[in-house]
Amino acid sequence: MKTINQINGIPLHYARLTNHPYGTRGEQRNFLIEESFLGVLENALQEIFNNCPLGIPEVITTAGIFVDKPGQHGHGKAFDIDAIFWNNETLVTANFVHQKELYLGIESFLRKYFGIVLNYYYPNHKDHWHVDISVPVDYNETSKSETLYLQLVLKYIYKEEVLVDGIWGRQTAGVVKEVFEKLGIDTPITTKANYVKFLDITGKIAFKLFEENTSPKHLLSNLTEVVEGLPQQNRIVVREALNSFLDHGETITWLTNFEETHNLDAMIEEVIA
Repeated sequence: MKTINQINGIPLHYARLTNHPYGTRGEQRNFLIEESFLGVLENALQEIFNNCPLGIPEVITTAGIFVDKPGQHGHGKAFDIDAIFWNNETLVTANFVHQKELYLGIESFLRKYFGIVLNYYYPNHKDHWHVDISVPVDYNETSKSETLYLQLVLKYIYKEEVLVDGIWGRQTAGVVKEVFEKLGIDTPITTKANYVKFLDITGKIAFKLFEENTSPKHLLSNLTEVVEGLPQQNRIVVREALNSFLDHGETITWLTNFEETHNLDAMIEEVIA
C-alpha cells in the first residue's frame, strides 16, 4: 500500500463532511492505495485530461480508495470519483442530467482502463463513479453496467432512439450495428479491440459535443430534463413556471436566434480520419 494525496500532480480532496459537503472542493486528504492499481489510475487520468478540452483539473474529489470493507476497496484497488474541478468548470457526478457530454466523454476513457465502471444509472451510484480492475476490459452482453453505458452514449452522443434499461436486446444490438458501421468499426462489440476503439472514438466525440453544446436551446433542454426528475409536487409547479417563460412571445423570439450548430457526421469524420 502507498499513501497519496494527489495523482499526476492533481490534488485529491474529500468532500463528504458537514463543513465540506458533497459538491464542494472539500479538503485535501491522504489516501491508501495499492501501487499497481495506482499505476492504472495514473495512466487513465493522463489520457482523459490529455483529450478533455478543459485540460488538467485543479482538484478531484473522491469518496474513497482504501476502505475497510469487503470488495476491491478493501484491497485499495478501487477508486470513487465524486467531482472534478477546473478553473472555470466543475463536473459533479450527480449532475449527469445536465452535463451528459462531459460526463460520458470522461466515462468512455475510464472504461478503456477499468473493467468495472459503475455510473449514474447504476443502482446506488448517482453521486459517484466507482472504478476497479477486478475484471478485464471488454464488453459483456450480460453486464448491466456496460450496457447502461452503451445505451447512454447511443442515445445522448449518437442521437439514436434506444431504451436505457441496462438490458442487451435486439433493439440495442441493431443500433450498435448501425453506429459501428458509421464509425468504421468491425463487429461484434464483444471483441476487445472493437470495443476499445469504440470507447476511444466515443470519448473524443463526446468531448467535441461538450465544447459546442452551450446554446440557450441546449441548456433549456437540460433544464427541462432536470425538472422532469423532480418529485411530483415540485415538478408540477416548476414545469408550469418554466412553460410560462418558454411560451412568452419575447422568449420565443429570442430563442429563434439560436440554433444547434454541431454536425455529428462531420465530427465523426474528423475523429476517425
